[in-house]
Amino acid sequence: MNFDPFARFYEGDYRDYRDDIPLVLKTARAAGRVALELGCGTGRVLLPLADDGCQVIGLDTSAALLAIARGKLAKHGYASETAADRLAPVRLVQADMTRFQLAEREIDFAFVVSNTLMHVTTQAEQLKALQCAHRHLRVGGLLLIDLFNPDIAYLEAISGNQELADWWDDEESGAQVLKWSVRYLDAARQLQETVFVYEEVFPDGRNEQTRLAFPLRYWWPDEGALLLEQAGFAVDELYGDFDGSPYRPDSERLIFIARKKPAARGDAGREPL
Repeated sequence: MNFDPFARFYEGDYRDYRDDIPLVLKTARAAGRVALELGCGTGRVLLPLADDGCQVIGLDTSAALLAIARGKLAKHGYASETAADRLAPVRLVQADMTRFQLAEREIDFAFVVSNTLMHVTTQAEQLKALQCAHRHLRVGGLLLIDLFNPDIAYLEAISGNQELADWWDDEESGAQVLKWSVRYLDAARQLQETVFVYEEVFPDGRNEQTRLAFPLRYWWPDEGALLLEQAGFAVDELYGDFDGSPYRPDSERLIFIARKKPAARGDAGREPL
């Protein structure tokens, strides 16, 4: 999917969101100081990690999102690294999380937050993303995955309903941005089809609308644990919120912290199935 059209709204969408950062920092400190974010967007979580002393790699498919991240990093004193500059505090890489190859193969900590893994919309491709992360982590390295916990009754109840999800003032354009959302549930495929309509009301009275759509494939807890095991991980923790609360069926989040297992005897050099 092409996320470039989201770039000019992305910073507004996430302007106040910090909920996941304390848990990401805590896990990074426990794992080590070399971290990889899958689907890093505009660098919202990369910057706190770099400020905390981590060496961070941010990976995303969107050139437009990475361009914003690069500008933010430069403003904070972090070099606008090239792919060849592997000693920079933060390095940005444009790549697909299901089929990337980095020179670094001893990363301490990988993470994917804000439902980003759900943008990979089949189970087979989600497994490929986990396997890619596995290949780049050291033995014992940690993987954090943050997803919403599917409440099917709620998802069915809101399916097809339009709601005003958010609004903000865009300092650059001067427009007020209204964010409308409509979601459709496809329970058979574990998909929530999401449509955002960004309505911009400019000071001169102009009104523009941008319609952007994407699907999200959600996990069930047992499915997630099985996919992680198949990719070569052992689940250390399953949280229901960023405060480390144990997962419950009515939890808002579904957060896995998994550890890369040593290769089984006779499996040296082989990738996980």
